[in-house]
This record gives sequence, C-alpha cells and structure tokens, in this order.
Amino acid sequence: MELIIHNCTIYDGTGTPPFVGSVGFENGKMRVFRSAETPQAKQIIEADGLALVPGFIDAHSHGDLNMLSAYATASKLSQGITTQIAGQCGVSLFPAGGVGGTQFSRFVSGIAPYPDLPDDLTKLLSASSFSRWLEEIQNPIHTRCFVGHGTLRLWAMGYENRKPDAGELENMKQILRRCIREGALGLSTGQVYAPSCYAQNDEILALLRVLHEEGGIYANHPRNEGNTVIEARVESMRLAQEADVPLCVSHLKAAGRQNWGKPHEMLAGLDRAVEKGLRAMIDCYPYTAGCTSLNVSIPPRYFAKGMRGIIEALENPQERESIREEMSRISDYDNYVFNSGGFSGVYVSSCPIDHRAEGMMISEYAEQTGMDPFDAFCDILIRNNGLGLGIYFHMSESDVVEILTQPLCVLGTDGLIGRPGENPHPRAFGSTARAYDLLVRQKKLLSPEAMIHKMSGQAASFLGLSQKGRIADGMDADALLIDLEQFRDTATYQSGAARTQGILKTFIGGREIALEQEI
Repeated sequence: MELIIHNCTIYDGTGTPPFVGSVGFENGKMRVFRSAETPQAKQIIEADGLALVPGFIDAHSHGDLNMLSAYATASKLSQGITTQIAGQCGVSLFPAGGVGGTQFSRFVSGIAPYPDLPDDLTKLLSASSFSRWLEEIQNPIHTRCFVGHGTLRLWAMGYENRKPDAGELENMKQILRRCIREGALGLSTGQVYAPSCYAQNDEILALLRVLHEEGGIYANHPRNEGNTVIEARVESMRLAQEADVPLCVSHLKAAGRQNWGKPHEMLAGLDRAVEKGLRAMIDCYPYTAGCTSLNVSIPPRYFAKGMRGIIEALENPQERESIREEMSRISDYDNYVFNSGGFSGVYVSSCPIDHRAEGMMISEYAEQTGMDPFDAFCDILIRNNGLGLGIYFHMSESDVVEILTQPLCVLGTDGLIGRPGENPHPRAFGSTARAYDLLVRQKKLLSPEAMIHKMSGQAASFLGLSQKGRIADGMDADALLIDLEQFRDTATYQSGAARTQGILKTFIGGREIALEQEI
C-alpha cells in the first residue's frame, strides 16, 4: 500500500452507520480494512477515530466555467468537493462554435462573470475535445458535464427568438447525440436564460428523445420559480415522462413570499410521478437567497440581440420605462427582483467592470448615488455591459429544510464566483458544511451518515458515477479526513469566501491535495 489511514471512523457514503477501520490507497484506488491490525504501507496516517468520508459531490455546479481559476477551484476543495456535475442551467462550455469568440464569451459571462476559455475555441467543439482540454489544464476536481441547451441553441442558431427550422433542429440533435456518446451526462435547460428561454416544448421534447435513445439524463432549471413554479415543475416532469428519461430537478425552490409553502405540493407531485415510474433526483443548496445574473429580471425579449440589445434598451427612454413597468409587477416571466421584494432584496455580489455597487443592496447604492432604485439598477448594468451577479433574498428556510430532507434530494452548491477580492454568495464556499450544520446539528433531522450519503453516494448512484461517492474496495481514492465536531461553515453574505472548518485532509485519486496551494 502507498498510504494507510489507520483507525478512522468510516462513513462509507451509503447511509449505513459508520464503522471503525483503516483505508488504504494504491494506484488511485481504495482498499478497506475492518480489522484492528495496521496493514503495511509506505505512509501511515493515524486518524485517532476521526471521520473518513467519500469526497463530496457537487450535484449542481457551474465550475466548468472557471476551470483555470485557483480561486474557483479552492471554493470547491475547501469544502470537501472532489467531484462536480457541471454544464447546468442550459450553459456549458461545449459545443462552442457557430458564433464568434466574443459572442460566446458574452453568453457564458451571463453566468460566470470571468469565464475561463481556451485561446482556441476549437478545444470546446464537443464533449471529447472539452475532456482533452481538462486533461491539459490538470484541474484536480473530477468534472462531468451536461450539454447546455442554451449553448446548443447558440451553436445552431445564435440568439434567434423563433422555432428552429428542420435543419437546425436536426443539427442540435446530432451534436447532442455525439456529445453523449463522448461522455456528456445528458441535456440541461435553463428556461429563464436566453436563448434557452426561446424554445418551445416540442423542441425540448425532440432533444429529450435523443437522451432516451442514448441513455442520457435531463437536468431542468424551469421557466419559472416564482408564481407559476408548480406549473413549471409539472411541465418539466411531464416532458421527462413523455420522453422516458431520468430527471434532475435543479435547485428546487419557491421564490417570493407569496409562493412560500409551494414546495410541499411540488414534492408531493414528484413523489407521485416517481411512483408511476419517473426516475428523479432533486438538488438544493442550504440558503434562503439565490444567486444569478443581475440582468435576469429584464424581460426575455430584450436578450434576442445579446447584451448589446439590453444596453440599447436601457439607454432608450421609452424602452426603459417599459422595462420599469414590467419589473414592478407580477409578470409572465421569472421576475427575480419582484420576488425579492424589490431592489431592497437584491445584493450586488460582483461586477466585471465597475465595482462601485458591490457589497450593497441596489436600494443602498441608489441612496448613495441619489438615484431612483430602478435607475440605479440600470446604471449598474450599463456600466458593466449588462453583466454582473446578484444575490436574491426570496426563499423561506422552512421550505429549504423540507426540500433538503426529502429522500430524493442531494446537495448542489449552484455556486457562481468572480475574482479574489469580490464577494461571492456563501454557497460557493460553504454549502457542504452549512447543510451538515443545519440538518444534523441544529435541526437534528438527519443523522451524520444520512447527510454524508446526500453529499456523496446518493448523487453518484443516480448519475452513474460507479467509481465515486463511496468508501469501498476498488473505488476511486477520493476521500476526506474530517473532524465532524468541527465541521462548520464560516462563509456569510458579507464574507462569502470565508473557509469551511474541520476538513483536515483531502485526497483525490489517492493524492493529498494541499489546499493552501489552491487558494
């Protein structure tokens, strides 16, 4: 054996009670010893009863957009994440093509303010070329991706707000099929983001039938998470059932005080669908605020010309007043600002160009600058070419707890991150420990082994990651040595990059990762 971790309390990721033993690493794989004897090894780490758990799986990550950033990598490793499931919400780094590099960069910037793209975009033409690029950059985190429907549509027809013609749809189907055969997990939709929001259900269904043929999975960020969230989730379940594909229910929530309590009905509906044969997994993060682009509350029709169209509309007095009126009421699109109670519920997390509003609610920035809150919002977007991240306070803790404790639910960070020095949503650095502290320690709703199962083996089983998520003979040697008594998050909304406590050692493929080198 190359390494033995001796006398550890092993939480094997299956949800069964822990046991004391030793775990050896050799050639990147594990071997479990249940006896009290110390096997021979080149290196022995005496655990003294500390917990050894599988490396955590981020079931909903946008980390594929920042694979070159040591800061972004640290946000995962510092909370024990060794595997991430990316390409979520309709945005993936492949297939890139059909549009210029500037337009593609602007597209992914809607999710990641500073996306990491190779100089040569041909490295992102397909799932296999993306995998080769990952091997080149040698990021330690194991990354699996969905094909983003927005990326796929951008590749086939740009930002066109129309149905694809027969040739465009066939092209999307063929590149989706190719990507799945090359290792992509399936298709993700982000139906509040352009251009994915322009797709009608017959287009989505045609692509889901490809998933059925190729054994892929459907991950869905629905059309609405506010006033019509129940209807939107029913729609995604119906499409998955009609195509007969497994469904990942992305970041389940109900946004807006008027919608609190609706997750109870959604979960009941999902249980009924599972009883009828739907394979489903939910992901959720343990916070009452979400995070996405600052421009997301602008009516979708303005995105047809990309960011340029948004800026032109905001600078046009007539269009600007039309946007003001639509954003001030319940709309037929997912209006994040309205669901956060207005601009006093929207915190400016990061901006790519002009940083003056960072760290303030938009209402605070408006007061500081002497502007009307809507005009302050427009000012922030114009100064940042339509980009930037906002934190939206729009959820109920009781809803979040009910979702997280549902048996189908696993943990996803949904983390979005800027540059060092900018303040991210605390979920980017603290989700795993926050979930453990909330559900095991504070609420006492889950046992330690049940929570660890949600963060490892459960997601691995659903997603077909046969070598991840468990401590067992022959599994990939991805593991964490943790003091569970000290396992706590310290990240807050004011200090979103504060590090998790209690993780003593992190191993990926049997190699110890020195976190201080990654941060």
